[in-house]
Amino acid sequence: MKVGLSIGGGVSAMEHLEPRELAADGFASVFLACYEDEMRWHAEAAADFSRACQAAGMEVYAVPLGYGLINDPDPSTESLYVREHPQNCQIDSRGRRTRKACPNSPAFLEWFSSNMRTLAWLLECRGFLWDEPSFYHARGAWACRCTWCRRLFFAEHQREMPLEISDEVARFRRDSLLMFLLAAAAAIQAVDRRLLSVVMPTASAGSHEAGIAADALGPVADSSAVGALSVYVPWQSAGRDMETAVRSTYEEAAAATRKHRKETIIWVGGSPHPRDRLLDALQVASNAGVEHLAIAGHQTLTASVAYDRFRPSLSRMIERVR
Repeated sequence: MKVGLSIGGGVSAMEHLEPRELAADGFASVFLACYEDEMRWHAEAAADFSRACQAAGMEVYAVPLGYGLINDPDPSTESLYVREHPQNCQIDSRGRRTRKACPNSPAFLEWFSSNMRTLAWLLECRGFLWDEPSFYHARGAWACRCTWCRRLFFAEHQREMPLEISDEVARFRRDSLLMFLLAAAAAIQAVDRRLLSVVMPTASAGSHEAGIAADALGPVADSSAVGALSVYVPWQSAGRDMETAVRSTYEEAAAATRKHRKETIIWVGGSPHPRDRLLDALQVASNAGVEHLAIAGHQTLTASVAYDRFRPSLSRMIERVR
């Protein structure tokens, strides 16, 4: 089993990490958060870190964040594109502009694809992780009902888009996001056709709310936009038994990807604290047949003051399961 590490915090976090030490600890892959606003000025620093990780023998996956706020579960992330181009943002069911670009907007899609090609060219990585792609959703409101979405819905169904989320609207939203991911995958593979397009569905919301969620893995895995499926196991926050959650999550994801022989990447939260049971989770995942597991993330694990004491135990466990 390959064990990877999620590195959030952008370039400032990369500056405090030594790739050779991460490789010595047993990590086989890293997932680098690349923020839209930061990459405007510090993309070369991220590229240097990516090259150093690859030189140390680790696979690198870029995680674009910001960039219209479609692939980003953190509401605090900033996007200059959203601030400067509100006309290309989603319109919710109450007629209000939201803080998310619309994946059906041709102008946004062209801008996004161009930026992803540039990022792929700079980082020379193994692949890209599209983190929880979603439409805007909030209590009592959903999106998008912009001109482009309504026009596309009418062309498909020969009637106006309803104000409530019906099954047809839910499928339209899901398919819109899959088409957006197909364009994203095409953009990075125009730079290198071997680049893997990894999709992380939303773990905490149903597909009617988010558009693509963990309760609809089959259609996601079937899409040609998806090269690998990545699924988070929120056993701590959901109050579930860790072993049951890891096994059931992996089995469901693997069942969805098996038909097309696509890779499945399982994510678990991790820290040195005993309550997170990270060492146990690694062993359970290995016993369940998981081939690639990523730990989220750097801030709670390697940046922890307790990591130096925890490091030998973690390194031995990674050596045991790989």
